[in-house]
Order: sequence, then C-alpha cells, then structure tokens
Amino acid sequence: MPDSDPANTDDAPSEPGSSKISLSVATAGTAVLATMTGFAYLFSLWASSGEISPIQTLKIASSQYVAGNAVVAGELAASVELDEESETDQEWMPLHSFFIGAGQFEKAMRLESPRARREELQEAIPPLVKAESLGFPEGRAADGHRMLGLAYHQVGDYEAAAKHLQAAIDVDLTLRGELVPTLAIARARRPREDLDEAIVAIDEYLNGESLDAEHQVEANLMKIDWLIQLRRFKDAQQTIEQSYKTIAPALQQHAGWSLAAQDELKLKDADLVIKSMLASVSRAHGERLIADIPARASKQIDAAQREKLAEVLKELAVLQREGEPSLASRSRLTAAQAFLLSGQQDLALAELTQLRQQRPFREDGLEGGLSEMELLANFGKGAEAIQTAKYLVREMNQSRHLNFTQKKEAEFRARVTETLAVLRESGEYAAVVEIADSIQSLFGEAPALIEKAIAFRDWGDATLSAGRGRGDEVSREAFAAARARFRGAGDAFASAAEIQFDTKEYVPTLWQAIDSYQRGRHFSKSIPLLENFLRYEERLKQPAGLVAHGRALLAEGRPDEAMDSLQTCIIEFPRDPMRYEARLLAAQAAADSHDNEEAKRLLNENLSDGQLTPQSPVWRDSLFTLGELLYAESDLQTLAAMALPLDERIEKLREIEPLLNDALRRLNEAVDRYWPLPRAQAAAYELARGQLLASRLPEAELESEGLLDAAQRDLRQKANRFRQSALDRFTAMIRFMDMEERDDDLSEKQNAILRNSLLGQADTLKAMRRYAEAAEAYRDMSLRYMNEPPALEALLGQSRMVRILGRDREADMLISQAAVVLDRISDQWDDRFDEMTRFSRDDWKNYLQWMIGRLDQANRLAGSNRR
Repeated sequence: MPDSDPANTDDAPSEPGSSKISLSVATAGTAVLATMTGFAYLFSLWASSGEISPIQTLKIASSQYVAGNAVVAGELAASVELDEESETDQEWMPLHSFFIGAGQFEKAMRLESPRARREELQEAIPPLVKAESLGFPEGRAADGHRMLGLAYHQVGDYEAAAKHLQAAIDVDLTLRGELVPTLAIARARRPREDLDEAIVAIDEYLNGESLDAEHQVEANLMKIDWLIQLRRFKDAQQTIEQSYKTIAPALQQHAGWSLAAQDELKLKDADLVIKSMLASVSRAHGERLIADIPARASKQIDAAQREKLAEVLKELAVLQREGEPSLASRSRLTAAQAFLLSGQQDLALAELTQLRQQRPFREDGLEGGLSEMELLANFGKGAEAIQTAKYLVREMNQSRHLNFTQKKEAEFRARVTETLAVLRESGEYAAVVEIADSIQSLFGEAPALIEKAIAFRDWGDATLSAGRGRGDEVSREAFAAARARFRGAGDAFASAAEIQFDTKEYVPTLWQAIDSYQRGRHFSKSIPLLENFLRYEERLKQPAGLVAHGRALLAEGRPDEAMDSLQTCIIEFPRDPMRYEARLLAAQAAADSHDNEEAKRLLNENLSDGQLTPQSPVWRDSLFTLGELLYAESDLQTLAAMALPLDERIEKLREIEPLLNDALRRLNEAVDRYWPLPRAQAAAYELARGQLLASRLPEAELESEGLLDAAQRDLRQKANRFRQSALDRFTAMIRFMDMEERDDDLSEKQNAILRNSLLGQADTLKAMRRYAEAAEAYRDMSLRYMNEPPALEALLGQSRMVRILGRDREADMLISQAAVVLDRISDQWDDRFDEMTRFSRDDWKNYLQWMIGRLDQANRLAGSNRR
C-alpha cells in the first residue's frame, strides 16, 4: 500500500553531507512570488503591446533566469517554438534549450520524493544535452555542466556525471567547494570504478578548502567507506580516529550534528571490523554471496573473531535503538553480516526481514529484501522467497523514497538472477516461475519470461532424470509431466522472442523456444517458429534449423515436407556436420514414404562417409536404423511369401535371403559394438527372430518332392541350426534380463523384450518338436506372469504342447485355468492387452468361452459314446 507517513519527515541524505552539496534552491514562498511576478510582468507587456514574438519571450525568460526564477524561465521558453530553418531563430536555439532544461532541473530539485525527482530529471537532461551540443549560451557553460552533472548523478549515470561535474569545475573554479564531494562520489560509483581517484579528489577537497568540523567529518565518512572497500584498513582506522578527534569539541557542547556523526563513526567502525575479518576469508570458486558475505565464510572464523563479532553486535544493537531511522536501517544490515560471519543465519534472516519491512521503504529496505532472498534461496525456502519478492515488487512500485538509479537497477537484476539460479539448483522450480511472473514490472518483461522459461526447462530435465529407470527409460507419468514443463518453457521463450523481435536476441531466444518444444515432443508448436528462424538466421547457422524443421515435420506425419528441408541441408551444406543427422532423419522420412531403397542409400552413406566413426552417436544410430529397417523389410516379405504356393514361396524366400543376411550382419555388428545399450538389447532380440526367419527357406525346401535322403537330411540340419541359434539367443536374453532384474526393476522395454523372448524360446522349442521342453517353457512363462495378460498366451501354448504329448485332461484343465486367470487380471491391465497379447480383454473372454464350449461339447459326445 502507499506510504502513509508525512512526506520526507524522516528523510536522510543518501550520502553523508549530501544536503550540503546539492543545488541550493529558493524557499517555497519565494518561488511562488517569483512565478507570480514573472507572469504578471509578461501579462502587462502583452496587454500593452499586443502579441509577443518568440525572441521577446526568450529575452523575458533570460531576465527571469538572471533574477533566480529558473522555473519561470523554463516555462516561458517551453511556450514558444523556433523555426530550425530560420537563421535568426537558430541563434536563439541554445538559449531556448538551456532555459527549458534549467527550468525542469530546478523544478525536479524542489521535489521531496527521490523517485519523482529522478523522473523529472530524466526530462531535464535531453534539452540540456541539446544545449551543450549547440554550444551553451555565453556565460552559461559552467551552470549547464553543473546541472547536467548533478542530474546524471541523481539518475545513476555516474560516468556522465563525473564528466560534466569536472567540466563545470574547470570552467568555474568557484564551484569546486560545492561540486568536488559529488564528483568524488560519482568517480567512486561509475562502472570503471576508481576509488583511489575518488580518495585523491576528496583529499584535495579537505586540504584545499577552509572547512568547518562538520564538513570535514562528512567528507571523511565517504573516504572511510572507500578505504574499507580498497581493504586499506589501517588508513580507514586512522581516518576514523582522526574524525573522532575532530568532533570531540562539538560533542562536549552536545551539538546535534556531532552526535549524528559519532553514530556514523560507530557504524563505520563496526563495518571495518567485519570487512577486515572478511578479507581473511578465502572464497571458493563459484561460492554464492549473501549480503556480500560468502555462504560458507563462518567456517573460517575462529573463536577470537567470534568474540569480537559479539562485541560489535552489542554496539549495533544500541545504534538500532538510539540512532535515527536511516542509521538504524544500515546498522541492521551490518548486524546481519556479522551474524552471517558468526554462523547465526537465523538471526541474520531476522535482521534482514526487519530491515526490509522498515518504513518508509528506501534503498536499505531494497538491500535487506535482496539479501533476505539470497539467504532464503541458500536455505532452499522457495515459498518464503516468493513472498519476499512480491513484497519488494510492491514496495518498489509504490515507494516515493526509493532512489532506484540505473546502477541499482543493474545490481537488482544481477542479484535476482543469481538468486533464481540458486533456487533452481535447490529444485525450487515452481517458486522461480512464480517469482519470475511477479518481477516483470521491474525486471523487464522479456528477461522475466526468460527466467521463467529456464525454470520450466530445468524442471523438465529434473522430471526426466527423476523418472528414469533401468535402460535409461522414463516412466509414462514422468514423461507426461516433463512434456508439460517443456511446453511451459517453449511458451515463455516464444513470448520473450516476440518482445525481442527488433533486437539481436530475437533469433537465439527463438531457438531456445524451438529446442524446448522439441524436447517436450510439441513438434507442431515448433514448426512456425522454425520457419521464422530459417527466415532470419544467418545462412551458415541454418543447418541446425533445417534438421529441426525436418524432425518436427517427420514427427507430425509429413515425411515429404520433412524430406525437402533435410535434403536442403544435405545438398546446400555438404561440409556441415549436421548433414549426417539430416541423412539419418531423411532415411526415416523415406522409410515412412515407403521408399526403403532411398532410406538404405542414405544410411549407407552415413556409415561409409569416412568422416564419422563408430563412436559417433549418428554413426551408431545409422547402424541400428539400417539393421532394423532391413529386418522389418525381410520380416514383411517373408510373411507375404509364406502365403504363396510352394514353388513360388521357395523362389521368393531365395530372393529374400540376401536381404535377410544383410539384416542379420548389421544387427550382429550393432550388438557386438554397443552391448548392453537398450537399443542393442532390442537388436539382439530381432537377431534371434531373424534366425527363425532364416529357417523358413530350408523348411520350405524340405516340402519339395523327390528330394534324396541326403538332401533332406542337410536341409533339416540347416533349419535346425537356425532354430538352435535363435533358441540360444532367446535363452541368453532371458538370462541377461534375469541378472538385470536382480539389481533393479526392468524398464518397460526390457520387460517387453523378456516377455517376447520367453514366448520365442517356447515357440522355437515347439518348432524343433521338443514338446516336453516347450511345455515346460510355457509353464515357466505362465508362472512368471500369473494374473497378467501374458499368462493367457503361455497357458494356451502349454495346453497345446501337453495335448500333443497325449495329456488331454491336463490340456483341458489349462484352458479352464486360463479363463480363471482372465477373471483375476486387474482392470489396470485393460489398456495393455492389445500391447502384450494377440487379443483385447473382451476378445480373450469370447475366445476362451468358445474353446471351453467346444470342450464341453466334446465331453458330452464322449459320454454319449460310452453309454
């Protein structure tokens, strides 16, 4: 809520002695009288002589300025317009701009609120700068530079302030006493901070001016701060002692200024103790700061230093109780630093919270709030950090007493950014998102959106990591949550990019949005952004965008369009490393378009290019993809061949044989090179299935008529070799999965491979006519998956085997048992039946009822025959 205290009733200068070095202004009554007099004169002149020309108005403004009525002069100058094409008017333009700027400057300096003053000064600077560029009016250069220097100092542009203040002194040495302290402060605060230079300036001021005790101490207080920052602690101590001596006579007379100076010196003494201790603390690389104190500094403070800190804290407690409000606020910050150094973080937090809440809200409150957020982030307390951030935003937007200069704004952003990074490291992603939303008005909309996007993106990464199980597989729940968070990141990055459209940050931010969408599998959202990216990105950086564009189109089921982007990358950027990934994706697009020959050509180019090695992820994926593609093609063609008449079937299987052999060779190479990667485990299973496909040709040839016994024997042995190879591979896969399962739960893909390997093992034993072993294998599978869908397949397989072995009663019981097992399977498996077995739950129910009905009918017929 707005400040309710009387305006400026407890205002304190932001710098010691600042009230003595600011522009002196007339009293309110004098200003009002001057304004009235000026307008009365102007009115009488107009009434007597008619319309007043712009030049006459500026002459009147000049007289008002000389009379000390700068505001009136500015308003008069602002009321006229000059013609830039007129040579006569051009001569008056410097004076015109000067009076406008001077009037606004004078008006600003009368304002009590730092915020309102700063905003008004922002309006005063441009006309004064224009006057300088045109050449200040004769005799006004010193005043012009003085006003520009003080204005820039107030708004926080200390580099410009130092330049103009020095220029004012150079033009008019009589301004030295007034401006040197402010010049020293500006030099100390400018970006290329030079505290030594500032100290030299303040020493010249002390030595060259006839200053009374009050002004000497005010200058020394600034000097002490700079000496402490430079770690010239001995010099700082000497300056403190000298200042105590300077104020001693006034203290005996109980002069008000000396009592205030004494409190200031006590605070400087406490700060000196803390900073000298801090100088002995070594800060680890990357160690975060809290209120300028390294997070682990307390571990390097010994018992003697802790005792000294306790004494300092007692003195600071007295200052908080008895000092004026501004000093009490600063003493709380110093106390918080002392508590942090002594390892009492809870007490430091209490001091910072009180400092942040102190009214009215000023720079000290901002410092307290930022330090409080840093400490809360270090504790990992995201919810409390949110409340502090919202409090700061509200107070900073409403406070009339906060002087939020350019430098403070930069520091604010840097510290908030670091705090948000610490919260992300602590896993407080939701808190970062909420804080980023709350600080947009102060932080800037685009920077806040980017912080929000980073939080969502890191949150998505953390969700995927936490949801990863065996085989590097992510659970469905974790993947769904991560997708939502990556989409949040993409939305925030995309909004930030839109705001930054006319800046150099547009394209990089756009790419972050694209990357976030694609990591969350929101490919449709990335496509329009990619079109803009390819339109505005430099040509040499486009291959990554073309590949991403192709990937997105491929994921959206648009392989022909994807191929266009991917071929553009391959053809137009023949030396860019992205061409390999483009070929891999283009192969997938070709396969989706049923152009397997083109897909195989692209994959073989990657494998034989000579630039990629087997260690390259793209080479590895190309090998896997080629093996899988060849196997899928062989499997499909073999399935079609099995429906043909015998002679045509044999001919077709012989045509398929080279393709199948190539598939087996590629899959075997992939397994040998990359075992036990998850994809290698899947390739090993396909390799076993491929051996069964290879057995189909000798099996078909065995059906040919007129074969000699020797030929039949050779074909039978050949078929059995393929089957035995498949059986060995299924068995090895089952043993591997059993070993993996002892250490941890299998991933969903591993469970699928194990389930299919168990079924493949039993089916292969059946094909080899080892019916008893096949029945046992089916039985083991049914026990492993009892009350789960795969048990149904196993029970029916076992039933077929025991019936072949002549155990019909056992076979009938197994079918009945399957029906019982179906009823026991939980509803949670309903959406997995089609994935794990040949039927849905309802289809299984109908199928088993039909089979049991047949058994009942057969039993009734058998009973009737016995009668």
